[in-house]
Amino acid sequence: MARGRQEWTQAKFERYIKEGRGQGSGEKYKPWITVSDFPSMGRSARSPGWKTNRVHHFLSDHERRLFYLFEWSDIVVDIREQFPLLNLELCTSIANDMGMKYPTDPVSGIPYVLTTDFMLTANKSGKSVQIARTVKPSSDLEKKSVAEKFELERRYYADQNIDWGIVTEKEIPRLLALNIEWIHSSYSLEATTEMAVEELRGLSSILKSRLQKSSATINKVTTALDREMNIESGTSLMLFKHLIATKEILMDMESTKISSCPSVQTIQKIMIK
Repeated sequence: MARGRQEWTQAKFERYIKEGRGQGSGEKYKPWITVSDFPSMGRSARSPGWKTNRVHHFLSDHERRLFYLFEWSDIVVDIREQFPLLNLELCTSIANDMGMKYPTDPVSGIPYVLTTDFMLTANKSGKSVQIARTVKPSSDLEKKSVAEKFELERRYYADQNIDWGIVTEKEIPRLLALNIEWIHSSYSLEATTEMAVEELRGLSSILKSRLQKSSATINKVTTALDREMNIESGTSLMLFKHLIATKEILMDMESTKISSCPSVQTIQKIMIK
C-alpha cells in the first residue's frame, strides 16, 4: 500500500506504470515502492542483490533480513520486492466480497495499489514457480486493518494459483540472517589497489589450503596470510567471506557466529576446485 502522507493521484499511478514499476524480472525489475519515495523512513535500506545484479529496496529490518535468507536459498532464482497487486478490478471485487472498503487516497479518492513484500521465482523439482511472501511483526497480526489486507492478498493470489504466505520475525533465523549480512558484500570479487581478480582467486586457493592445515582461529590464519603476502590487512578475511558467500566453504550458518572468526575446526567442508 502507498506509505506516508503523500497524495496518491491518477497522474502518479500513470507515471509509475510508465516508469516500469512493478514490471520486469531479474536485473530489469523495478519495485513499485523505492526507498527514495519515502526518505524519512528510518528503517529503510538498499542492498545489491546476488541473484538479480540490481539494488533492492527494503522498508523494514524484517524485510531486509528475510531478503538475506532468499539470497542464501539454492531454490530461489529471482527476488522482486515491493511487488504490486496491479489488477485493481480484482482487488476491489475481492474487497466487496469481504464487505471491506478498498483503501483510497482521502484527498483524491484514487485507489491505492497494494504491495506484497516479496514475489519469488523458485525452482522446485525442475519447475519454475511463483511464491508470494509478506513479512510483518507478529504483534501486528491481530490488528483488523492488517488482517483484512492480508486476507485480500491471500484471495488475490489464490485467484492466480500463486502460493502466498505470511512470515514474522519468529520464522526468520536471526543468526543465519546476520551471518549472511556479514558476508553479503563479499560475494563478487573485485580488484583491489594491490591485486587483480585473478590474483585474488589464486590467493583464495592458498587460503583454502592454509585453513585445511590449521587449528587456529580463522582470524589468525587470515591475518598471518596478509602479513606473509605483504598485502593490505583484511584482504584474506574478505576472501574468506567471499568463499562462504559462494559456498566454497561450508559452515553451520544457523548456530555459529561467523563474524567472531571462530576456530578453523568449525568449518564443515572446503570445496577444492
